This record gives sequence, structure tokens and C-alpha cells, in this order.
Amino acid sequence: MKSTLQKLRYIMAMLLAIILIVSPLRTAAALGADTTGIKSNLAITGYKVTDTSGNILSSVPSGYPVNLEIMVKNPSIKTSDITSDSANTSNIDVSKLVDSFSGDGSPAVTITSQATDPLAMTIKFTGIKYTGSGKTFKFMVGYKNLTVDYDVTDLTITECADQENKPDNQVTPTPTLLITGSLNRDTLKPDQLMDLTINIENLSDSSLQDAVVTLNPSESIYLVAGKTTFFLDTIGGKQTRSFTVKIKTGSELPPASQSVGVDLKYNYDNGSAIVQGTASEKVNLISEIDESSEPILFISGVQTDEVLKSNGERDVTIKVTNMSDTMASKINVVLTPSDSIYFPNGKNSFFLPNMKGNSEERLTVRIKAAGALASTLQSIGVEVKYSYTNGSSIVQETATGKIIIVTADKSPAPVLFISGSQTKDILKGDEEKDVTLQITNMGETTASDITVSLNPSDSLYFPDGQSSFFLKEIKGHTEESITVKVKAASEPSSSLQTIGVDASYSYDSGGGIVPGTASGKVVVVTESHKETDASVPYLIVSNYSYGGAPVAANTAFKLSMDFYNTSSNLSIENIVVTLETGENFSVASSSNTFYYESLGAGQTLTQDLDLQALLVANSGQTSISGAKTVEVSFKYEYNTGSKRATNTMSEKLSIPIYLPDRFELAQPQLPDFVAVGQESVITLSYVNKGKNPISNVEAAIEDITGEMETPAKVQQLGNIEAGKSSTIGFAFMPLQPGELSFTIRITYEDANLEPVIKEFPVLVSAFDAPPPMDMGMPEMAPEQDSKIPLPWLIGAAIVLLAGIGIAVMRIRKARAQKKISAIDFSWEEDAPAQDLPLTEDKTGGTAPSTDAPSKTEV
Repeated sequence: MKSTLQKLRYIMAMLLAIILIVSPLRTAAALGADTTGIKSNLAITGYKVTDTSGNILSSVPSGYPVNLEIMVKNPSIKTSDITSDSANTSNIDVSKLVDSFSGDGSPAVTITSQATDPLAMTIKFTGIKYTGSGKTFKFMVGYKNLTVDYDVTDLTITECADQENKPDNQVTPTPTLLITGSLNRDTLKPDQLMDLTINIENLSDSSLQDAVVTLNPSESIYLVAGKTTFFLDTIGGKQTRSFTVKIKTGSELPPASQSVGVDLKYNYDNGSAIVQGTASEKVNLISEIDESSEPILFISGVQTDEVLKSNGERDVTIKVTNMSDTMASKINVVLTPSDSIYFPNGKNSFFLPNMKGNSEERLTVRIKAAGALASTLQSIGVEVKYSYTNGSSIVQETATGKIIIVTADKSPAPVLFISGSQTKDILKGDEEKDVTLQITNMGETTASDITVSLNPSDSLYFPDGQSSFFLKEIKGHTEESITVKVKAASEPSSSLQTIGVDASYSYDSGGGIVPGTASGKVVVVTESHKETDASVPYLIVSNYSYGGAPVAANTAFKLSMDFYNTSSNLSIENIVVTLETGENFSVASSSNTFYYESLGAGQTLTQDLDLQALLVANSGQTSISGAKTVEVSFKYEYNTGSKRATNTMSEKLSIPIYLPDRFELAQPQLPDFVAVGQESVITLSYVNKGKNPISNVEAAIEDITGEMETPAKVQQLGNIEAGKSSTIGFAFMPLQPGELSFTIRITYEDANLEPVIKEFPVLVSAFDAPPPMDMGMPEMAPEQDSKIPLPWLIGAAIVLLAGIGIAVMRIRKARAQKKISAIDFSWEEDAPAQDLPLTEDKTGGTAPSTDAPSKTEV
């Protein structure tokens, strides 16, 4: 038995030796067959869109040239695989593909990573233009010194403007035209035949083709030939075309200003196509009317250079001048602000002392701008109600005016303010005088190619026949003047006449030449003798209050109003007050109509009611916030002595509303472990719980303390619609162990277009990366040139076990054949068989063989 065991051990040793000899050769061959290559895996980590001057854009219109910088990273490729010098990018091949942008962009690559870091770079495409269809930008990146496929990738440019909202981007601006008219006599009289000459001056370099003019005379004059349309063919650049028509007045000429409207249609080349252009002007003609006389109250504002900013306050001084010799008494001033300004104390009605002839009174009020300004020019409507003595009766009259308030807007457009140099000289019938118009550019941007059109009221006209003027430019914070000769009709219809001023201009918006407009009105005081009605009592809102602060949308508030009877001797009766709240307010738990039996002369009554500020959908508006109006209407009766009369009045009350900010950001979610040289990610979740979108959302990492890298410090997220939720992620990689601190700053514009900044300080600890984990494998023999792989060892064990099994089977077979208690087994082919005892006597003897089962010791 011992000999058998020794032979088995010998067989195992031989097999093991064969395995040790063969396995190094097979292992080396296997290792030599490993040809795994580099696989590219390009990822976009951020982008930004700028104009050609480098300013970041929040919206990209069609045809607008922009620069696009894309930050990419390839974690599968080291920087040293591409180049040893980060300034050398010759091995990187970038090409723009067919997408939503035109132009190849002349891509320029800047490597931002170091030698052993994953390849990171910035690719800049310059001068590409959005086609207006889709929002996709596609490009591909390849590496000349690596055998890898090109990466073809794309990204969505969220700043691309919607197709239906894209602005016109004409290479050549619309031609500027000056249309004037001149008559061969000063004024119109009934049954008169006269010549009217129309002049069309092309102030631009573009040629007008197929020009057609249509004349539209007012109802009291007509064209003799009956022809209203005229074909002028071509009007070259810097050229003037004129034509003359005969007009005739009717036998009954109303005492008012007459006019001939001039409408021009033409074609011109805008640089990319032949398009149609239009222009309109009105040639005013004055007719003679009766003269009248009354006190003259002139309303103006004391102008300052102070610009009213969003949510800012300032004082406005209103000047009321009595330019006649008659005293005005019981003067009540009612102010109506435009949509974007309001009175923070809620008061808009004031009383002035009696004004003698040729005297002046001033009124100073505090105004405040809403969060979202509708335009750069706001206004305060002024209505002055006063009384004066006319013979034996007391007459009440009303004078109106408008005070212009210049506000600061986010638009780069010029801010043109139009005013007139006022004089106390009263223009009498048939007299002439010079009126000087000032056009002040209160913005930073230069206004160019300015066309000024003047539209006088019914009792004024220009004896020289010129009502349009051209100014080359007005630079920022400068002023230009225009002097025009004005003549009054022989009998002016009223004491206050006006000259409407409309200005059109162009300016450089940074992305091209775009048009702009401005308007104003200049008052001219004339001598009038109009007869007026007897005294009428007026019912006004002398004061109102809504709490003093802007009202949040979808909240309730209390409106308190004081109603005042301005008459000093007449009572009013059967008063019905109706409140028209419009779509922005509703009356809570009450009717919108109130009845009062009577109100004595000079008395006041107060009405309080509860209102609800409604959250109205944004029907094409930029914001539902701002100053909204409630209209109060009065209908009442009064006795004039011999008869009973009815009168109606209405006023608008301005109430500012705003949208609360409901954009919520959760605290940053930090990683569990931050290791040096390994990229970690911080995320912030957000939700817009408001009813309106928020715009121009930007996320940035700032105020970094410590050594770290981040692929995109600034992310432009664009607009976030109402109800949308998502997360913002920042990747960063510490370069040294220790504490890292930085601030995540989120900036956006809320539904009121107000800028909002939210900051989140972050503090993390960076540790050295842990060593590779020990898998607990048993120690092997000292390393040779080639190690035996684990599969070879398993195969050898299987062969060894199979050999042992075969040997045991042979032993059992021999024993079964001989039916003896000994095994006849020899390792050598010629050796004689030996009888081996099946059991061993520990005392030295041998036990006899029996039929009992025997035990084998192995």
C-alpha cells in the first residue's frame, strides 16, 4: 500500500512539472495578444453665446451674427496623448456640420487641461448666424495622431429666438423719407381754387422703385382732377421728386384745421431681397374761424436731468401759469399717472390758491416707478378745473396738460425728450412768431438720421409750408433745436393750441441698425374769446388710498376714496358712483355701484370697499405687474335755478400690483467623499411655483478659496417656465488636500423683470485618494518573469484529480477479480505481484483473513 501511495505522488509531481513548463509559454502568448486601444468619449460641459463684441446674449434672433464657445471634455484621452505643449492644437481637427446655423465658424481650439489630465478644451465658432429654424448646433472632433473615430455631437442652443418672434434683420435699413407740402396761399377760404405741391425727399442712399403716392384730403376740400393716386416711378438716393395738384375748398368750410394725407408705397433692395416699404405724412392746411376770449392756464413741468429708475422715487414739480389778465379761482388739480408710475402716498388731487392774472403757482408731488417699466418715457396727465367771473355769472373751465417723466430702461435705445422754449407772449389772430423745439437725447446711444414731423392743432399753421425737418444725429446727453415760424388763424378756436412732434430715427443696437420713434407736444398760447356755459358743479375723487405700498397679485386690499363737490354754491343730488375694475381687480363681497342722496356744496364723503388684485394671464405682455387702473364714474343731478340738469364725470385711479417671487432653490447636495484629483459633483434642485416664467437664469461658482478646477464656472440656463423643476449641477476637482470654500450664485429676473440674486456658500474637505484595495489573495511563490494564471492552476488540479480517480478504480477492479484480501499491483511492468496485508497488527502479527469488510489505509 505504501508503494502504491508513493507511485501516486510521483505521478502528481510529473504532472505538476509539465504544467510549470508549459504555462509560462501560454501566458506570454496570451499577454502578447492584448491589443486593447483608446476609445474616444467626448462630452459637452458647457457653452456660452456672445455677440461680436463679447457680450453674453440671452436671445439670438434669426440672421444675427454670434460667437459660440463650447467647453468639452474627453475623459478617455489624456492631454499628453494629443500634445506635449497645450498651446499646440495642430493634432485636433474640428469641423462644423449642417445644422440650424449658417457659416463654418472658423473653429479655434484652446486646450485647458494639463499633461496627465483628461483632455479638456474650449472650441470657439465665430460669426455664425442663426437660420431661424430649429435650435441645434452640430460639430465633430477628431485627433490626427490617434487611431480613433471622429466624435460627432450636437447641443441645443436655448437662446435661439422663436421663429414667429424673430425681429427683422435687414442688412440695409429702411429708407428715410421727408414728405412736405406747400400751398400757394396762407389760409383756406370757402370756394377757393389753389395749387398744392407735394415734395418727397429721399434722404437715404437706397433707390426707391415703383413709387406710388395716394392723397387723402379731408372732407372740406377735394382734388379738382378727381385723381388721388400718382405714379412717380423711381426716386434715386439723395433725390427729391415733386408734383403739384389743384385743390378746391367747399362753400361751407368748418372752422378747423384741414389736411391732405400723403401715403407712399415703394420697393427697395434691403440687401437680400426686394421688399416693400411705406411712408405716411399729413400736410396741414388752416382755415379761418371765429375768435374768443377766456382766462388762460398753461401747464408745464419743471424739468430735471434726474432719471427715474425702476422702483425708484423722486419729486416732480408741476407749474401752472395764468397767462391772461383774468383771475382764476377754486383751482382743483387732478393728476393721472401712466401705467408704470404711481403716487406712493395715494393722493392725486390737490387745490391751489386763487391765481391773479400773469401769475404762477407750483405743485410738488412724490412719484415712484413700478418694478417693470413699460417704456423710457412715462407721463403724468394734469387736469386743472377752475372758475372765473364772466360778467355777472361764475364760469367753470378745464385746462389739461401732460408732464413727461424720463425713466431708465434696460434697452440701449436713445431716449429722446421733446420740449419747447415757452414764452409768455400770447399769439393773437393772424400774428406770427417763432417757436423753438428742443430735442434732448437723455440716453447714452447716438440717434441718427432723425426725421421730425410737426402736426399743428386746428388754429395754427406754418406760413412757410414746411412741417418736416431732418437732423443728422444727436449724441448721448446732447440737445438739438429746431425753430419754426407759426401763425395763428384770425379767430383761434381756443386759447391753448398745440404742435404735435413725431420723431423717427435709427441707432446701432450692437447687432445692427434698428429704427426708433419718439413723440411730444408743444403748447402755444393764443388769444380766444369763446363763450362758455354757466357754472357746473364737479364731483371728483379728491383723495384715495390703497395702503401706500404696491399690492401683491391675488391678494385682497382696502380701497378708500374721498368724493368732493367742487362747487361753492350748488349741491348735487341722486349721485350714482360706478367702479369699473377691469381685468386686474374685482370687488369683494359688494356691488360695484353706490348711491348717495345728496352732497352739499364744498362737502366731502368717504367710501371704503374691499378689492381683490387678480392674477391675470400674460396676454402678450412682458409682465402683469406695474401700475393698473380703476375707473370711477359719477352721474348726478343739480339745480341751476330755473332748470334741473344732469352731469357725468369719470376718473382713473392708479394702483400698482406686483407678482411675488416663487422661484425656489433647495440647499446644495454635497458628495459623501471628496478626493484630490477626482471629479465630484454638487447639485441644486429648483422649482418655479409661480404662474409666469423667470428669465435669464445664470448659475456660477464664485469666491473660490483653495486649489480646485471646474470645467464650467458659469452656466446659462435661459428661461424657466412656470411649474418646471429640475436640478443644476457643478463638477469640480480638488488639486490639493484641505478645505475648499466657494459660493454658488444664482441670478435671474423674476416675473416683474426685477433682478434677483441668491447665494449658497459651500465648504467641503478634500482628502488624498485612498490606495488600491487589497483583495486578500494568498502569497505566491517569488515573482518570475511570467506568473501562472489562475485558470491554468484550476486546470492542473482537475487533471490531477482525474488521475487519482483512475488509479483507485483500477485497484478496486483488481481486487474484485482476484477476490483476495491483498492487492496485486505493480508500478513496474515485470515486477511480481505481492500479497499485502489488508490490516496491520500493531503488535507485529497478522490477523487471519475473514469475510468481514476490510479497511484500507491510504
